[in-house]
Amino acid sequence: MLKLDVNGQGVARLPEQRHHPLAFLRDLWVLAKARVVSLLVFTAAVGEILAPNALLHWESAIAGLLGIALAGGAGGVLNQIVEPALDQHMRRTLHRPLAEGRISRSGAILYAATLMCAAIAILAWGTNPLTLVLTLVGTVGYGVVYTLYLKPSTPWNIVWGGLAGALPPLIGWTAITGSLAALPLVLVLLVFVWTPAHFWPLAICCREDYAKACIPMLPVTHGVDRTRKEVLNYAILTWIVSMVPVFLTGDWVYGAIAGLSGAWFVGMALHLKALPEGKEMDQYARRMFAYSISYLFLLYTALILGKLVMRHGFL
Repeated sequence: MLKLDVNGQGVARLPEQRHHPLAFLRDLWVLAKARVVSLLVFTAAVGEILAPNALLHWESAIAGLLGIALAGGAGGVLNQIVEPALDQHMRRTLHRPLAEGRISRSGAILYAATLMCAAIAILAWGTNPLTLVLTLVGTVGYGVVYTLYLKPSTPWNIVWGGLAGALPPLIGWTAITGSLAALPLVLVLLVFVWTPAHFWPLAICCREDYAKACIPMLPVTHGVDRTRKEVLNYAILTWIVSMVPVFLTGDWVYGAIAGLSGAWFVGMALHLKALPEGKEMDQYARRMFAYSISYLFLLYTALILGKLVMRHGFL
């Protein structure tokens, strides 16, 4: 199997490898970006839980989550089908199954098609047309629009591409209700503004790899200082948007958690901005990236907790 350089040309022939079935399943797991998909499914589940009469529509809820998981996996596979040569130039991606040739391109295409067809069938059967359309928009937005057009062409790729990953809370809501509403739209906006503040710290750490791979990430095109300023701007914006659900629901439990955790997020962005460029800054940027994932989980968990407290009298 040919290993590709950054221009897609064959530069070396790797020996074919046979893998244990468990190793193959692990490769399928990685190829579908299952860890990323788990966050999408979680935010969609919160959208479902917050929707009115969610328990009465449990079949639609299950179908919605399965559909989102399968479609999200298909989007992850599509992303890697396009980028095996680029993945070989990134330390954090060079061991992906396609980059190392453990799974063929044709096999990955078949895998993505299978996942997508299963997602469409489940969503069409178990939910409603709006949910199906939104899921297709999100999958195509990430797997095609972001990967093929935005990522290689603009340093603001993660801003506009982040919209695809922000849709699951709305998709979860529509799986139950079949309609739009203010609260899930705010939750989409929350993930949308969180995404740059979440991803750009990692981009700072990986800026040399992105430069070698000729990917115009913001730290490569505009420098580290500009990127840290934008991280701070989006962290503040995330904090502000995270407080909007309080005004829609009167949920003081969520409001307290969102206020404190958002202040911590902004504080980390301020500290990152103040650090001198170097190893310590890179290490702290990676810490902020890791915290940002926990932060989003915390916000969405707080929404569920707040609903239990405010509407059902728990605690």
